Order: sequence, then structure tokens, then C-alpha cells
Amino acid sequence: MSRSGHRRSRSLLWRVFASYLVVVAVATVGALVAGEAFAPFLLERHMRSMGPMMGHGADPMAAMTADLAAAYRSALTQSLAWAAVVATAAAAIVAWSVTRRVVGPLADLRAASAAIATGNYDRRLDADAPGEIGDLAGSFNTMAEALEQGEAIRRQLLSDLSHELRTPLSNLRGYLEALEDGVFTLDAATSAALRRQVERLERLVADLSLLTGLEAGEVPVVAAPVDLAALVGDSAAAFRARFEERGVELAVDAPVGLDVRADANRTAQVLENLLDNALRHTPAGGRVAVLSRPDGAFARVEVRDTGPGVPEALREAIFRRLYRGDPARAAAQGEGSGIGLTIARELVVRQGGDIWVEDAGGPAAGETHENAPAGGGGACFVFTLPRADAVAA
Repeated sequence: MSRSGHRRSRSLLWRVFASYLVVVAVATVGALVAGEAFAPFLLERHMRSMGPMMGHGADPMAAMTADLAAAYRSALTQSLAWAAVVATAAAAIVAWSVTRRVVGPLADLRAASAAIATGNYDRRLDADAPGEIGDLAGSFNTMAEALEQGEAIRRQLLSDLSHELRTPLSNLRGYLEALEDGVFTLDAATSAALRRQVERLERLVADLSLLTGLEAGEVPVVAAPVDLAALVGDSAAAFRARFEERGVELAVDAPVGLDVRADANRTAQVLENLLDNALRHTPAGGRVAVLSRPDGAFARVEVRDTGPGVPEALREAIFRRLYRGDPARAAAQGEGSGIGLTIARELVVRQGGDIWVEDAGGPAAGETHENAPAGGGGACFVFTLPRADAVAA
């Protein structure tokens, strides 16, 4: 903590302590001033009243001494009484002012907290208050902003999720009504269509469950040395039939001898999501290339396609849950859950890497212009993982 921040964090303590010193000082000064003002006046008044008594009595000195002592005690008592009244009034005014300055922001905090508890997340406090009160107000505002953003994300997620669930459910209902009305017969084609909708629902639920577990830290990620070339080759082989069915070429360039420290199953899931995304956005006759290469202390994996690409303004948004850049086009190009890229990001980050998307124009490392994706466009999804030898070193 900086010296100014340290002074700021302790300022309220010293301000409250100083306020009590001020109250004591005001009371003391008030008592002294009142005593000095009232005691001489009262004593002098009494001395004047003793004038006629000086010439009478057997022992005027003894009487005067006794009366003077009584007058002194009376004057002192009265002056102290007036001093106490003045000091109490002054101390009350100062204490009220200080207490109001301290309790006022706390009352605002209590009211704002009650508003937040009822779902009113737009309440904010004055963060310019001195000392810890200002720090507390700033922390409260940060918390309120986070809650407001979280609530907005929650509402958007529920809206997107209801939309994602509505589509396959509507399709299933349409098929069932058509079967009941005799429009369709339960043949192999209809059964396959129904199965696809059920599988889409299952995939969406499974992906949401996985993503929730990842964000809650409940999904274990066990890192170990992994042969990246074998991992990329196995993932591509599992998708090759689907690529051939769609008429999309799938190329792999993964040099051997490049080991990463990662969870093989989770990394395969990342590749699966990226390959599925590339296949859904690459038209027939296009090409998808999977490449890996060392990149310093990391290994770099690229999934490049010849699809429409991703605009720069959307390259962060596409990793959000259930994000759809173009819902109509997404529905026409495939039935992804909408959170595959979000899962890929969570898995890569959990393994100490990073993931992003860039343009696929031009050849990548290890490619020539002859075997680079044709068309000069498309998207290139890149993720990195720590190299096993760099981690060991």
C-alpha cells in the first residue's frame, strides 16, 4: 500500500480520535472561560454587599474571613455550574456534527444495501467521502456494479437458454402433431429427425452442466505430458467422416515430438468444439486445417477454416455463453449448443493457456500458399498450452 493510501485508510481513525480531543478541548476551554468570567463578578458583588458589615460587630475580621470563604465557595460553585452548561452545549454541538458526518454515510449505506437486497442494483454511494467511509462506498459501488452486470447476464442467459430450448421443443411438437394428424408416418426419416432434436436437447443440457461445473471449479483438470501430434491426429480422425459427408476437406499438420502439459481428454474436447464450429461455418467445397507448432514456452494450435470469418468487433463476444452472431444463419448451418466456444475457453484457461480468434487469410506457420486455406478469408481459432519441457525446466 502506498503512503497516501495508508494515510487514507487510517484517516477515519484519527479523525474520530481527533474529534473527541476537540470535544474535550472545547469543554475545558469553555469551563475555563466561564470560570474566569463568572467567578470575579460573583466575588466582587459579594464584597460590595459586605461593605456595610465592616463597621459593626465585635470581631469584623473574623466575620469578614468567614463570609469571604463562603462567598468564594458560592462563586466557585456558580461559575463551575455555568462553565458546565457552556461546556456541555459546546461539546454537544461538536459531537453532533462529528457523529452526523460519520453516521450519515452509514445510513446511506444501509438504505442502499436494503435496495440491493430487493433487486434494485442501480443504487450507488458517494465515493468521495473521506477515509474508510469513502473506501467502503467505492467497494460498495464496485459490488453493486458487479451484481448489476451479473443480473443482466443472468437474464440474458435465461432468455437465450429459453430460446435454445424452444427451437428443438417446437420441432418435436411439430413432428408429434404431424404424426397425430397423419401428415407424417413414423418411418426411418421421421425417427431420425426426432432423434436429432432429442440429441440436440441432450447436448445442450450436457454442455450447460459441464460449463457450470467448470465455472464452479468442480470439473477436475489433471495435467500430464501429452503428445500433441497424436492428440490432434486422433481428434481429426474422429471428425473425418463428418467432414467428408459435408464435402469439406480436413487437413492436419502436427509435427511429432511436441509434448504439452495438459489434460488429454479436456484438450481433445477443446479440439472437438473447435472442429465442430469450423465444420458448421465452412461451406461445401471449403477447407479446414489443423496445425500445431512450438511458440516459446507454449505450443500453439490453430484451427483455420474458409468460412465467412469473425468480424473483429465480435471476437470477444463469440466466447460468451449462448452467443449467436446470426441466429438464423447459425440454425441453418448446424445445431450447436451455443456454448462450445465458452467451454473451450474455460478448459484452455484452466490448463494455463489462452484462446482467441483471428483472420485466417494467408498461410499459417508450416503452410505454403499452395496448401493454405483457399479464399483468403475465414476464421483462425488459436489456443496455446504449456510445453512439457518448458514446465519441467
